[in-house]
Amino acid sequence: MRGHHCKKSIPWLMLIFSVVFLMLNKETKVNAASLQVQACYDANTPTNALEVVLSVNSTSEITMAKYDYKRAANTRYFTENTKKGTNIEKNSDGNYSFVINQNGYVSVIVANAAGEEQLLVFKIKNIDVTSPELEITSKQSNGVYRINVSATDDVSRNVSVRYVSGAYASPTDTVWENADTFTNNKSLILREGKYTFMAIDEAGNRHVIIQRFGEDEASTDEFRAVWIAYLDFKTTGYTKKEFKTHIETMFNEVCAMNMNAVVVHVRPFGDAMYDSNYFPWSRYVSGTQGKDPGFDPLEIMVEEAHKRGLEFHAWLNPYRITSNSTNVKDLSKDNPARIFRTDSKKSNDRNVLTYDGKLYYNPAVKEVQTLIVDGIREIVLNYDVDGIHFDDYFYPTLGKNFTKNFDAPEYETYKQKQINRNADYLSIADWRRENVNTLIRNIYSTVKKINPEVVFGISPGGFMDSLKADDKYYVDFETWLGHDGYIDYLCPQLYWSNDHSIYPYNDILNRFIAAAKNPDVKLYVGVGAYKAGIKTEGTDWYKNANVLRNMIRYARNTNEVDGFIIYSYKYLISKRNHTAIINMLKEFK
Repeated sequence: MRGHHCKKSIPWLMLIFSVVFLMLNKETKVNAASLQVQACYDANTPTNALEVVLSVNSTSEITMAKYDYKRAANTRYFTENTKKGTNIEKNSDGNYSFVINQNGYVSVIVANAAGEEQLLVFKIKNIDVTSPELEITSKQSNGVYRINVSATDDVSRNVSVRYVSGAYASPTDTVWENADTFTNNKSLILREGKYTFMAIDEAGNRHVIIQRFGEDEASTDEFRAVWIAYLDFKTTGYTKKEFKTHIETMFNEVCAMNMNAVVVHVRPFGDAMYDSNYFPWSRYVSGTQGKDPGFDPLEIMVEEAHKRGLEFHAWLNPYRITSNSTNVKDLSKDNPARIFRTDSKKSNDRNVLTYDGKLYYNPAVKEVQTLIVDGIREIVLNYDVDGIHFDDYFYPTLGKNFTKNFDAPEYETYKQKQINRNADYLSIADWRRENVNTLIRNIYSTVKKINPEVVFGISPGGFMDSLKADDKYYVDFETWLGHDGYIDYLCPQLYWSNDHSIYPYNDILNRFIAAAKNPDVKLYVGVGAYKAGIKTEGTDWYKNANVLRNMIRYARNTNEVDGFIIYSYKYLISKRNHTAIINMLKEFK
């Protein structure tokens, strides 16, 4: 059969022995080798899993059949270390067979009870487990868009390309059955709107891209965003292509949900998922904190978001450095937190505080606030982000000793200065709130000076009474909601159903609405989709299929809520078939 190949083993030792024996005794007949092996496989057709079938003839029982992804020099590679190689089993036809899923050299050994051993070594080049490349460029002309679509693949020569109107993240959606199809390259003329393109190589690998041309007729003033947390990124690092593919997949899904924004972690732990002059590279892009991945993740994310008509909001945790370690030597050498603690200057040692088994930047120190503001300035200057976003990680919960721990020494210094000047001084709780407020004002001012169109928003926890407490958080949300110069939006995380005894969703939302005094500050709702199906807070979360839908509808009916951010991408995908998730997403269609 064309494209198939059979590799026959050569019994080298037997052959040499036979030639020598014949030279010594020409009249003696020598029997042919009793063990013969052939490997048959398709050597040309691109595939992501290649079956190799061994044709084995032996006059005695087969005692070993193994393969390994290795260019073995001789049979000793297998026989001298029995742990090497993978056993080859007989298939239903009685033949030995195995499946290869990577290119390169493959070595096979077959041995029988008579002590004969045969080695086969061959090279595979047609394994294709990588999705094809898909490039789309556009140019507006006379009210339409001239689109050039190009698909290429490292292994497959011919790549099938399909496209449909609308956003469809799944490559197995039935919409593809009747889609317009072409091969490799084509120019198209399309009207404005969302379109989905899919490339399929000969091995069946697929690449889906959703792209919007012009203004989407279905666009809405309602903010509809999804949080994409650091947990949605792996810790072992990415190549540029791997990262781009990962981002495309996530943003395609968000776009297909009819959302219009992503809020993506770019600094989860005093690090950077971009090329920063102040913070070290994040392990969530390169695998090791401080290691350059060789590409700019934030540049890719912003570009891919905007291609799909999604706003991109850069999500940062301003103070958090670690979540389970207090050893600064676990940080990269270029991490400012490690430098503060290990350089020769004693004056900056308290820029980093240890508390509850974690490391935090000290909110009371001006040098720390400058570092945080500088880190945001470089993002707004260097990247076309649509927003800067903080979540609920400000001061930690300090407990009953809140007047004596954490940044209490800095408070005492402040208090003494005020006393020496015969001036009034704030309580430690109000002083801490003002530390946060100072940072917030400086960030807002910095962002607006660079680009007034970039928004700054904060998503505190929804436990309003705790936010007002004297021993934790120090989130002065009422000031932020009531005055200019702090934020553009507040998005409290209202992660409770109406079954909750302290924070029932409807009631706590109404309390935040009442606090929203400044009409120029928008109010969004953080929706906890992650709780769908969980047995908690009564029965709503696991019995009420409309629990999330009702939250969206109630908020809209107040006429005071400007949008939603859903927590989080991970759960929207992992629970995509949960009825409560499905019913919620219908509200965004």
